Amino acid sequence: MPHPLRKILAGLLPAWVAVFAVTAAAQTAPQLLRVSYHSAALNAERDYFVYLPRGFDQQDKWPVMLFLHGNGERGDGKGELDYVLKHGPLFEAWAQKRDLPFVIISPQMPMHDQGEVSYIKNRTRAEIPQRMAEGIHPYPPHYTGRDPMEGQLSAELPANRINIESNPRGWNVLADEVMSQLDRVMAEYKGDPQRVYLTGISLGGFGTWYLASKHPEKFAAIAPVVGYGVPAMAAPIAEAKLPLWVFAGGRDAGVPVRHFYPLLNELEKLGHPDVRFTIEADMGHDTWIRTYAGEDLYRWFLSHSK
Repeated sequence: MPHPLRKILAGLLPAWVAVFAVTAAAQTAPQLLRVSYHSAALNAERDYFVYLPRGFDQQDKWPVMLFLHGNGERGDGKGELDYVLKHGPLFEAWAQKRDLPFVIISPQMPMHDQGEVSYIKNRTRAEIPQRMAEGIHPYPPHYTGRDPMEGQLSAELPANRINIESNPRGWNVLADEVMSQLDRVMAEYKGDPQRVYLTGISLGGFGTWYLASKHPEKFAAIAPVVGYGVPAMAAPIAEAKLPLWVFAGGRDAGVPVRHFYPLLNELEKLGHPDVRFTIEADMGHDTWIRTYAGEDLYRWFLSHSK
């Protein structure tokens, strides 16, 4: 005859299993957090996004990806922060529900004097992708550009790009704050210092080059997308042998392929051993859609550690 206690334990077992399953599910669900900070550059309180991947509680250390958005996603760091969800790895992880195994940091640039730029002035919150209870948000249509596909030779950089460090509207303005955000997330959200990656699109691509040239020791690999740098940035990146994968759109009239070569050639001249350059010849400025929708970049990131 079964012992009475055994009967009680047998009866409780399904409940324990159910509680454990619910607890495990709660621990493993992806999260999108808003983290507040005081911006010294703007003398204002602002927020940035931190994405925690599925299973965050079950792992001691996580790879960290810092993503810098483009010009069109600027905002006040509060009610307009959601615009940074439109593109890049955060769009893939949150709106597309892809289980990217990274803690993702996504800050927001202030508006500065860009509020009257047409694609910012005319944007609406309807453009912001949401994480849907069922299904996923559709991808935006590709804009392939109007120019024919053809190779472009190296050329001198436009004069307004030579002094990229003094751009009053660029990521250089918030560089110290962004690095402080990275340090905070590393400390508070189990970041692995050996696996920190940097990527950005358009204006954020320029910012990726800038931060990498100032802090090459921080990153295991970087990926500027449709954003080039200047030859003056080459030395610290080459000295650190920082792996980089650069993406450009062959039909991108705004950030043409030819402007990527001066820095890339300088890196090669300095003996940088790990430079990868991909030109999506059929794509325009929104080359980032294809870049982040695939698997190759994320796998490449994870193949590198310091």
